[in-house]
Amino acid sequence: MSNKVIAHIDTPDPWMVQANGVYYLTFTLANRIEIWESPLMEDFFNARKALVWQPEPGSRWAADIWAPELHLIKGVWYIYATASQPGVGNPGHRTIVLRSASQDPMEEAAWEFIGPLKGMPEAFSIDATVFSPNGEDLYICWSGWPVGDNSDTKQDLYVTQMISPEEVVDSSILPPACIACADLPWERFDGGRRGINEGPTWLNLPNGAFTGIVFSGHASFTSEYKLGLLRLVAPNADPLDPKSWEKRPVPLLMNDKSMPGPYAPGHASFLLSSEPGDDKVFCIYHATDNWGEGFANRKARVIVMGPEHFAPDAQPICCSKAPDNPFWRGGATVDSPQRTLSRRSTARQKIDEFANWSLFILTSDAAIGRVLTSESIMKRR
Repeated sequence: MSNKVIAHIDTPDPWMVQANGVYYLTFTLANRIEIWESPLMEDFFNARKALVWQPEPGSRWAADIWAPELHLIKGVWYIYATASQPGVGNPGHRTIVLRSASQDPMEEAAWEFIGPLKGMPEAFSIDATVFSPNGEDLYICWSGWPVGDNSDTKQDLYVTQMISPEEVVDSSILPPACIACADLPWERFDGGRRGINEGPTWLNLPNGAFTGIVFSGHASFTSEYKLGLLRLVAPNADPLDPKSWEKRPVPLLMNDKSMPGPYAPGHASFLLSSEPGDDKVFCIYHATDNWGEGFANRKARVIVMGPEHFAPDAQPICCSKAPDNPFWRGGATVDSPQRTLSRRSTARQKIDEFANWSLFILTSDAAIGRVLTSESIMKRR
């Protein structure tokens, strides 16, 4: 992939999925949510656009509409996004849900604003994503502050279980699990006083190469933004147990100030190649052209990674080292021996309806999972 921008305007927090023979892109527009459609992963310059939600200025949840994600769950399209009440600022950020009555996500009139995600704690929450490690139980991960702590110095990753796509197990019954704290030096800023883990994205690579969460570390308004890895330690590990997660000490993707841009790579989504025997991992991330641009000029790009880049002992990829070469794969040398990761010749692309459309899972034809009730969850735990 070219590592060049894929649209003519700023496209921060890009979320790309593939369905219906096309690619759908959502990103932060601050006051509304749009879905863009294109037949090409790297070309949204002339995309078809659908405005699916725009609240009245000054109305409830009309401020700071960030990081919308499009998911298909049990045959129904949902969007999870961040929003805030005008005038409240950061402490007012919450996760909101929209639902479509159509199989075509571009049908504007089919979208309905459901409201804040039910059962969530009354605390700062942004960048929510949903996932299902086992194809049955549905979980949500978000970036948040500890309940009652509005110091804006500690922003970590939390997970809880969902009763349905519109409701989580109430936090008074099942307190969310903090699965990652921003405690590594490369995740911290402001002289080490503040740390951020945000922008989680579930990713499941074939043959056990990586199963877990890709997240963003440091601050998105700096040029030191990076992608990191949080591995689920075993296929049957409990996502609600912090011990089930292992953070890689070094980033997945970063920049080099001494090299030409892009800079501040972060908040990515992923697609896997559907070609048999092809292990390419397409990383859709935002970055800036120049050092020190802050929130300005954050545009989506696509680069190609491989399973070897997700190894526990792999070195970071430098996004600045991508030449103008459509076959470029990764940036930095992986110091550890490259893993030989074969894929079954009979492997096929399978969409898990309890995961997002950008996740391709190679599994048997086991039934797609059930939606849990509060009673069944309490029996499990």
